[in-house]
Amino acid sequence: MDRRGLNAKIEEPAVIDLQRFAANLKTAWKSGETRPTHRRPYRRTKPYPKRPSMYGPFEAQIKAWLEEEPALSAASVLQRLTKIDPSRFKERNLRMVQRLVKAWRMEMAGLIILDGGWMKSWPPSPSAVTQGDRGYVGPFALGNIPR
Repeated sequence: MDRRGLNAKIEEPAVIDLQRFAANLKTAWKSGETRPTHRRPYRRTKPYPKRPSMYGPFEAQIKAWLEEEPALSAASVLQRLTKIDPSRFKERNLRMVQRLVKAWRMEMAGLIILDGGWMKSWPPSPSAVTQGDRGYVGPFALGNIPR
């Protein structure tokens, strides 16, 4: 019953013919609304096996180059790979080589940090402070260490 306002009227519930309603249930579902609950269920597919990397056979060589020259760019690595096998490596492979070099550098940085290798070279020698390493003198090399 709705009692809003001064002239509130009592509304009678609508009368439903149950016989007709039950008879319509046989076919009503066919013309009914498609709801999101009736979507096809998600079926996870099996994972596809990864293809072998074309850089796999050269991984040891690339890591050796990066250990020998840590500042070696990915473009230089690609040039060296192109000299080894020009039919396999092209200029379009540069982005993939950049990703691989970045991943290997991160791996090496993680090993250095976990090994404590960065502490072995601390404190820097006076020559490293005055000359800098590769022309860059960082805040720690100048003795500006927060204490």
